[in-house]
Amino acid sequence: MAEGGEEWCTIESDPGVFSEVLEEVGCKHVELEELWSLDEETLMTLHSTGAVYGLIFLFKWESKKNKPPASPSAKPREPLSEDVIPPNLFFAHQTMTNACATQAILSVVMNAGLTPEQLGPTLAEFHSFTMTFPPSLKGDAIASSDEIRKAHNSFKKQDAFLQEGRFHIPTGDEEAFHFVSYIPLDGTVYELDGLQKGPIPVGTFSAGEPTSWLAVAREAIQERMNASPEIKFNLMAVIQDQRLELKRKLGELENDNDKAAEHSEVVASLAAQDAKREQWKRENQQRRHNYVPLCMEIIKGLAKLGTLPELATEAKERYAEKIAKKKMKT
Repeated sequence: MAEGGEEWCTIESDPGVFSEVLEEVGCKHVELEELWSLDEETLMTLHSTGAVYGLIFLFKWESKKNKPPASPSAKPREPLSEDVIPPNLFFAHQTMTNACATQAILSVVMNAGLTPEQLGPTLAEFHSFTMTFPPSLKGDAIASSDEIRKAHNSFKKQDAFLQEGRFHIPTGDEEAFHFVSYIPLDGTVYELDGLQKGPIPVGTFSAGEPTSWLAVAREAIQERMNASPEIKFNLMAVIQDQRLELKRKLGELENDNDKAAEHSEVVASLAAQDAKREQWKRENQQRRHNYVPLCMEIIKGLAKLGTLPELATEAKERYAEKIAKKKMKT
């Protein structure tokens, strides 16, 4: 439990959200990019934008009781025991509910070989302080970090109806989702899942071909997807801030008149990245905004017009139809 007993909220699987969490803890040289495909072209395009530090995969979590049997073609993979975890591999157990999103981000950046300047003061100090800790203690350190928890909970939904000390009681039919990370380290690709006892080696790659690890991770992710009847997945890449590489290219082309067309392309790409950041900023402001007062005023207005009972009845009917369709699918 975090100090002060403060809960960790669930946060949306979105590159703008995850990138801002990193910025909030001072790691400003890294961003996330959503991937819609795992084909070779996508992976090559991804690598061309700069360094690729890891992948974060979101999937529907199933308890052991409800988990479907493993495919006969799936490769058996076991987590490493604590005594054989490489000393330079940062792996932490998840000791706080709902912390898996931020824990997945940290699992990548802490193993990315970033300099203290790239990590930022908070994470650089945290990395140095906890590196020799066992996984359980690393997890406790994450849960107890005021700076990390504050960045994570900055996306807590502003709901006027949720009062201090009152918590949502699960009904048992909600869907639970979980994040795991895939990172390359010393020629091996690891799956890092804080709910496992240790990191899981999923394959090896040639250190002389730095992008080849992506193919290994892709195979492991596809196996996960093929083994599940679900179609609700999300995949993001943790990469170098794309503006850094574009600014470097711009500096090289600044005084080269023979490459005016390429210069214009880089300027346009940089402008697109800046526009993306502005869009992320607007969307994150909307995520944090409390819309309850607005909704209350709309409801009051509909009540005055006399249309509220009819609209409420229609909404109940649509909800009942939605539930019925869901039950038919299951």
